[in-house]
Amino acid sequence: MTAVGPASAVERSGRVDALVRNGSSLHHYRRLTDRPDRPWQRIGTVSERASGPGRLGRAGSGLLALIPEDGRMVGYRFDQTGWQRAEVEAAQLGRLPGGMAPSAAELGVGARSLRAVATYTARGWPQALTDEDGSVFSYHRRPDGRWERNSCLRLADDAPFVADGPESVKLAQVTGDLDATPTPWGERAPTLSRSLSTAGIRGTDLGVRVDHDGRTFLLFGDTHWTRPWLSTRDSIAEVTEAGPLPGLPGVRFHGSPLKLVGGGTTMREYDVPLDGFSAGGNLYGFFTSNHGRRRRIMGRSVLARAEDPALPIDPASRHRPVRFRVLGTFSDRHFINVSTQLVPAATVPGCGTVGEVLLIWGSGPYRASEPRLAMLDGEALARLAEAGSAGDGSGFGVRYWTGSGWSQLEDDAAQLFGPAALGELSVRWVPAAGAYLMLAGAGPEDPIGPAITLRTSPTPWGPWSRRRRLLDWVATGMSHADPFARFIRATGTDDPVGDRIFAAQARVTGAAYAPYLFDASAEGSDLVLRYTLSTWNPYQVVLMQHRLPIQPLI
Repeated sequence: MTAVGPASAVERSGRVDALVRNGSSLHHYRRLTDRPDRPWQRIGTVSERASGPGRLGRAGSGLLALIPEDGRMVGYRFDQTGWQRAEVEAAQLGRLPGGMAPSAAELGVGARSLRAVATYTARGWPQALTDEDGSVFSYHRRPDGRWERNSCLRLADDAPFVADGPESVKLAQVTGDLDATPTPWGERAPTLSRSLSTAGIRGTDLGVRVDHDGRTFLLFGDTHWTRPWLSTRDSIAEVTEAGPLPGLPGVRFHGSPLKLVGGGTTMREYDVPLDGFSAGGNLYGFFTSNHGRRRRIMGRSVLARAEDPALPIDPASRHRPVRFRVLGTFSDRHFINVSTQLVPAATVPGCGTVGEVLLIWGSGPYRASEPRLAMLDGEALARLAEAGSAGDGSGFGVRYWTGSGWSQLEDDAAQLFGPAALGELSVRWVPAAGAYLMLAGAGPEDPIGPAITLRTSPTPWGPWSRRRRLLDWVATGMSHADPFARFIRATGTDDPVGDRIFAAQARVTGAAYAPYLFDASAEGSDLVLRYTLSTWNPYQVVLMQHRLPIQPLI
């Protein structure tokens, strides 16, 4: 059963329409092409009796389709009233797409996985919609001729997953001044940071924990300041032992943004910090840069070093950004979003027995990629202290996990598992569990639902466990049963939960993304995880907690 056929997608007037089959149902999807971050949206169902993929064509401002049903081709027409049966001739749909569809090798996927390809052209760029073992991805061909993914329409991860046990619970809102969720008596609790009144930060996302020189920091993404000329410049905060809420840490924001220096970097939306690590007395950070480059959501990742390793954090500072000097491009392929962990070299075969190595898990095109693994050994880490500009990842001495060993070529980096449509990911070694833990979000139309997920592994490369659902962010985060527990806006502007940080966000409901592990500890036979989570509306970060038995994880 294939989901698409050679003529299942067409483009016109800044949008792509596609017919995608799921069993006997044939659904109509649409994606706008004006921005690379536009998602696929399901418009409606064309047929519930499809026996194969559909063929699609334009008819003025509408669409025509031919669908195989019960041994014959049946015509449909789409206009303002939706899809209706109609008399349609094959000639009305125009020619079948010309030229050769990209091969599995050109797409970088297994030949056995690639079931079908639909080709089309959007804004002058050759495009493809693929069925890969039931998952549906879209690709475009880059100017250098290489094909790369640009989005996921449907993730068919049919492996069993764990969904028993309690859901994660929200402990507190980290950012903003007052919690977006009202209490039954009409008050709102303070946030862990009071970022608006102390540092002039209205709202932000991400919240990646980085430890350096005995201190703990949180790196935040696209931040909205009370000073509009700062646009969406990223921010940094320090974690303190005590905060405004009993039993929880405080968060102290710096009053000026993060600043990348050199390397031709940009600091627009989607240009955000990813993770960091401390080595040789220096603090290093990975960042994305060049949003929109080559029509990507995130153009590349860069590695940078803090110019002042003392990192003075002052909420009152308004003209002293925390500056990171860019050392070079880390990746523009498989490691655009990354998560890192320093571990003893002796725990990683082939890396010696002395010192530490930096493990780097990465995903490529945003929310359309499987994870891969790279590494900087002790010698490479020592060279970073003296590095001025490495140019690209090859200059850092990166090695990539091939599935059986290490290679110096990023092209050799092997998928750790699949299918997947990862964007942000968070991986940490957790001694209390004796395992590596990976937090991530679910993919589009994922069988696990709108979820925050957990995988575990005894080694950096796997085998990785089946997914465990920590949070169904619609059922729990948007809870209609208890409005005083809801922390993600579930309805329109009448929902008291939410905020109005910027126009595009204020008009829509919320969502959960970017889970980053904050800490983990053992309590009896349980493992207690805390992680930060972004909620879009409100455009803030919350601190979550999840409790689960240790034994099944080991």
